[in-house]
Amino acid sequence: MAGNDGSGPTRRALTGLLDAWLDLDRRGAEALAQARADAMDVARAAGGARVGGAAAAGQVVEHADAGVAVAERELAGLAAVLADECRALVQLLTGVAGSVAPVGLGSGPDAIVEAFPAGDGRAYVADLVADAAVDERQPSEAAERAPAVNAIPLSVAAGLRAAFDESVREDVLAMVCHPRGHAVQLHGPDVSDEALMARVSWKKDPMGRTDTKNSWRRDPDDGTVHSKHGIGHVAGRFTTVEALAKPLQALLAHTGGTIESLHDHLDRHYPDGLALIFVAAEDARLVPGDATGFRGAGTSTARMAQHWTHARRDSMANGGGPMPIVRTDQIADNDRPGAAMILRKIDGEWVLITCFPESAQGNDFTRMGAEA
Repeated sequence: MAGNDGSGPTRRALTGLLDAWLDLDRRGAEALAQARADAMDVARAAGGARVGGAAAAGQVVEHADAGVAVAERELAGLAAVLADECRALVQLLTGVAGSVAPVGLGSGPDAIVEAFPAGDGRAYVADLVADAAVDERQPSEAAERAPAVNAIPLSVAAGLRAAFDESVREDVLAMVCHPRGHAVQLHGPDVSDEALMARVSWKKDPMGRTDTKNSWRRDPDDGTVHSKHGIGHVAGRFTTVEALAKPLQALLAHTGGTIESLHDHLDRHYPDGLALIFVAAEDARLVPGDATGFRGAGTSTARMAQHWTHARRDSMANGGGPMPIVRTDQIADNDRPGAAMILRKIDGEWVLITCFPESAQGNDFTRMGAEA
């Protein structure tokens, strides 16, 4: 679905209804079982009475069974309504028609997934259900309180110095800490989880910039959120200064080991002054644990990720609740991960604009070692 054809509201609605169905499946069965157990406790107590105890116990069980049966039918009817509504929304999002098989209360998440027709529709629901078990949600009020850090911490600067040879460390530090760069402030180890959650959930800039490209405001009256900051469905960072330095270390080694050779390489291969370079995890020595962050829940395909970002936009525009997100390690959770680096030539010098962990090579990026 395209951006303005309803995929945002549709995905938001599906998220809410599927949440309700999963909750009803679990809690409804628990409530019915508890009601039966409570009735048996009362019956046992009544059975101990001296006069008419056995008869009273039988009546308790009979009435309880009748009441639970009525409740079970009502809850099953509600589950059927939720199932049909979810089916209709999945059809809108995937184009896959079909019916949903009945699912008894307490059957569990796997049974709900299997109730959908095999194919794209079931795969879509399976992704949502799997992430629903571990998702997190940050209200916009919490995002408003998330800390913003614009300065580069002294500890990070010291760590970067230590990560490079004495012959290049000051030049590298100048590249990374240039005023036009934001690799450390957006993707360094000091960026808090709250700031990352606010970034992916509500498009809030972790640096707190207020310029026309990054301004952010939450309306306290209606809860709408207004943002100019650009972000997709993932917000991540490196967990240590050492991890942050690894991609640049790899690029420096690949180009000859000196600042002069690095600049010469960039000048030759990127004469327009803009270099978009992807360093594969194995080339950068990035390993699981070197990265962390949050991604939109139910975003295993490009289309699902687009639906999620459209739903986020709809929620922001209408004062809605947060879209669910899931913690991720971009290096551990993907097949061909690495780091994306953007370098730009400013006033005759190459500057590292940003560097961040990435699930795979982007279409606009050139893999290090594959330069023409």
